[in-house]
Amino acid sequence: MQAIVLDVLLIFPDLLERTFNLREGLGFELLQSVDSTVFFFLLVSLIYGSTSCLMGHIPRLPIVAEAAERQVM
Repeated sequence: MQAIVLDVLLIFPDLLERTFNLREGLGFELLQSVDSTVFFFLLVSLIYGSTSCLMGHIPRLPIVAEAAERQVM
């Protein structure tokens, strides 16, 4: 379930880019920051999840797991 929430998170930067069609200026810089932040969060999540699985633990991503549990209930 956490993987689905992470996949949905990937959609938001693209949605913002298509909605506002920013090419330059402060808005473009802000959009690039959002893209970088989402990428960094997903990279850290991947490393954490992989390491947890290799150690034999079930990975529970703090923000993502809570969002996934709310969708199930």
